[in-house]
Amino acid sequence: MTLKLIKQVGTLVLASTLLLTAAPGAWAAEAAVGSTSIAPPAFPGKDDKQLDAKITKEQAIERAKAYITLPEGYTFQSISLNAYYNMNGRNFPTWNINYTKMVKDRNYGSLNVSINGLDGTLTSYSMNDNDPDHKPSYPPKVDFKAAKEVASAFIGKVNPVKQKELVYNDSEENAFRTPLNGNYQYNIRFDRSVGGVPFAMNGINVVVNGEGQVTNYNYNWDDNVTFQQNVTPITKEKAAQMFHEKANLSLLYQIPYGAKGKKLPIISYMLGGFSLNAETGEIWSPVKGMEDAEGNKPLTDKPLAAKPTATLDLTKEEAIKKVTTVFNLSSDYKIQEASYNESTNPETGETNSNWNLSWNETSEKDSKVKIVGKGAWASVNSKTGEITNFSSYTPYGPDSDKDIEGKIALEDAITTSVDFVKKQLPAYTDQLLLRAQTVKNYSEDQLKHMRNWDISFKRVIDGVNAGNEEATVSIDRVTGQIVGYHFSISNLPYPQQKPQVLAIDKAKDLWLAQFDIKLNYVAQGSGFIGGIPLEKYRVMVAAGDVPQSMDLKTDGKLDAKLVYSLVPKFNREPFLLDAQNGQWRNSETGEVISLDKVTVSDIDNHWAKNELQLMLDYQALDVKDGKVNPDQTIQRGELVKMLVIAMNGGNGGIYYGAERKASFADVSKSSPYFAYVENAVDRGLLDVGAEFNPEAAMNREEMAQLIVKALGYKSLTKFDGIFNGNIADAAKLKHVGDAAIVVGLNIMSLNDGQFAPQQEVTKAQAASAFYRFLQRRSELQEQPRYYY
Repeated sequence: MTLKLIKQVGTLVLASTLLLTAAPGAWAAEAAVGSTSIAPPAFPGKDDKQLDAKITKEQAIERAKAYITLPEGYTFQSISLNAYYNMNGRNFPTWNINYTKMVKDRNYGSLNVSINGLDGTLTSYSMNDNDPDHKPSYPPKVDFKAAKEVASAFIGKVNPVKQKELVYNDSEENAFRTPLNGNYQYNIRFDRSVGGVPFAMNGINVVVNGEGQVTNYNYNWDDNVTFQQNVTPITKEKAAQMFHEKANLSLLYQIPYGAKGKKLPIISYMLGGFSLNAETGEIWSPVKGMEDAEGNKPLTDKPLAAKPTATLDLTKEEAIKKVTTVFNLSSDYKIQEASYNESTNPETGETNSNWNLSWNETSEKDSKVKIVGKGAWASVNSKTGEITNFSSYTPYGPDSDKDIEGKIALEDAITTSVDFVKKQLPAYTDQLLLRAQTVKNYSEDQLKHMRNWDISFKRVIDGVNAGNEEATVSIDRVTGQIVGYHFSISNLPYPQQKPQVLAIDKAKDLWLAQFDIKLNYVAQGSGFIGGIPLEKYRVMVAAGDVPQSMDLKTDGKLDAKLVYSLVPKFNREPFLLDAQNGQWRNSETGEVISLDKVTVSDIDNHWAKNELQLMLDYQALDVKDGKVNPDQTIQRGELVKMLVIAMNGGNGGIYYGAERKASFADVSKSSPYFAYVENAVDRGLLDVGAEFNPEAAMNREEMAQLIVKALGYKSLTKFDGIFNGNIADAAKLKHVGDAAIVVGLNIMSLNDGQFAPQQEVTKAQAASAFYRFLQRRSELQEQPRYYY
C-alpha cells in the first residue's frame, strides 16, 4: 500500500490509519494529515512496507469469524488497516474490524477484533455490552478458578501454538478478594515462558466477566528477542539473602491527603525497587538514576535567611519586574498575559495567591529567519515574592537536526545552579540536597541531542526526605543561561528532628515479606528507531527534536536478561510502612490496614462463616485480639460502615475535607466512623440530626430501614396498604413496608411469623443480611441505557 510521507519543517508525518467505510469494499476518499491530503491508497501488498499486509481484507474478516462467535444482533460496522507498534518500536499491519448491536437506532453494544496483517493472528478482542436487559448476577456465576479455565480454553482456540509457551501469572489471583458486585472482571494473565522462566513483557491477557464470558483479549509477542542462555542462577534462598543485603530503604515523610482532619506527615520506610543478576546476585537495572551527592549533606549547615513573610501583595508590575530581573530577560521580551489567582486552603485556612505571567520575543534581531514562538512564562507567589516556576522556550529551527555542541560543562552548570538556589531559596539551603550526576550518566549520542543540564535538589529534613518536595534548575548547555526553574516546598508541619524509628533490618524484613522472589527474563532494548538508536531517539523526543508521531521503524533487537525480581503479593490500594511502629497504612487516608488476608479465630464453625469472611476481607468489621465476636451485637457506627463499604464495592477509603461539617454532634471528624456516616447521609441512608449514637446497638427495624433505602425503595414504604399482613407483630413497626420488603426479598427473615423489630442485630446477622442485599441489588437494579 502506497503512502505519501510528507515532510513539514524537517518532520516526517505518517498517516498510519486508513479508514474503510461501513461498506466492506469501499475505501475512504482521503485521509488528512495536518492541512495536507493523502490520495486514496491501493490495497496492501505493493510499495509501502509499514502496511504491506499479506492477509487481505476478506481473509481478515474470515479469520475474525473463526476466532469469535458473534453474539446475536451484532452486525459488521467498519474495517481499517493500521500500523501497530510493539514494545520495541517495530510496526506491523493490523486489520481492525468493528461490529455493533443497534436496536431502533440505539447502540446496545460494540465488538472489536484486531487481526495481524502478516500472519492472521488474533492480536486483540474487546466487547462492550450495553444491553439494559443483561444484568450481571451476584454472586458471579464463575469464580476465579472457573474464569481461568474459560481463559485457557479461549487461548487454546485462538492461539494453540503459543499456548504451549505460556506460564500462568498468579499475581492477580493472590491479591483477589471475592467481589461485592456482579460486574466483576477477572483479569487472567499468561506470560511467555522461555525454558520454564517467564518473560512478562510478552504474553496473553484475557478478561472474563462474572458470567463466564471473555470480554477482552490481548496478545503481545515479539519474536525478535534474544534471551540470555547458559546461565546457572543462584538459588532462591541465596537471592533472598542478597535482596536483604542490598535492599535500599529510605525515610520519607508522606502526606495522607485523604485523612480525616488535619493532614500530618507520616514518616515511612520506602523500599527502592531493583532486580538481581540471576547469575551473580549483583544489582541489575537497565536504567541509572541520580544518587545523592557525595557526603549526603545539604547546601549549608544553617539557613542563609529567615523564611519570607506572606505580607507583600505584589502588584502585576512588581511581579513582572521580579522575574525579568532575576532571569535577566531582555527588553525584546514583551509581556503577553498576566493573570492573578487566589484560593483558600480549606484544611488550614491559608490564602494562596499567584501571578501567572507569559512573554513573547518580538524582535528578529539579526536573524534572517525569525523563529516564531520564542518566549517565557513564570509564576510568582504574590504574598512572599518567591518565583515558583520559570521556563523560557526557544523552538527548534531549520538547523535543529544538527548535533548540539555543548559549551557549558556539567560542573559549571551545577555551580551556577547551587548559587542560584542559594539566592532564591536562602531559607531552605540547610534542607536542600544536591542530587549528583556526572557526564558518565549520559551517552555521547544523548549529549549530541540534549540542550539543557537539569540540576535537581531534594528537600531533606534531618535525614528524612520531605515527600516529593524539591527544586530544579535547567541550564542551557550552549549559552549557560538559566532556562528553567521550579520549586515545590510546602508549609506542612514537618518535624524538625527525625522521630525514633524502627531498626533498618526490621523494616527490611517487613518490606521484603510483602514480595515473592521470582526468576524471570527482563528485556533491555538495543534496537533502532528510524535508523536512530533507541536511547538517542527517546532523548530527541524529550528535547523536541522529533515528534512522537514520526515513523517508528525499528531495526534492532531486545536483549532479555535472566534476573531475580521482587513481585508484590499485595496489589490493591497504595500503602506505606509507618517507620515508627511498623504498621501498614493506606497512603491516601493514613488508616491502618492489613496487607494479608484478615483471619480470625472465632468463625471457623460458625453458620455465617463465609459472609463474615467476605466482610473481613474488605475490613468492614472490626477485629480485636484476633476475634470478630460474630454473635456480639453490632454497633450502629460499625453497621453503617459495613453497609457503605458493601455499597461502594469494597472501597473504604472515603475522604471528606475540612470544609465538611459533621452531620451529627456525636460523630466528629476524629471518629473512625465519620467518613462512613457522612457518606451514608449523602446517599440518603441517614437523616441529619442532633445525635447518631454510633456506639449504640442496632436493632432489626433500623437495619431494615437502611437496607430498603440502599435499594432505593424507601418511597414504597409509605403505602402500607400494598403490603401483605403476614407479619404477626406488624403493629410494633413504624413502617411495616420496610419489614415487608426485606422479608419479601429474603434479605431478612421472620421467626414464627414475628419480625421482632426491637431485637438487636449481631455481627453475623448483619453480614448475612448484607450478603443477601448484594444478591438482590444485582437482580433488581436497572442497567443504564447508552444512547449514541
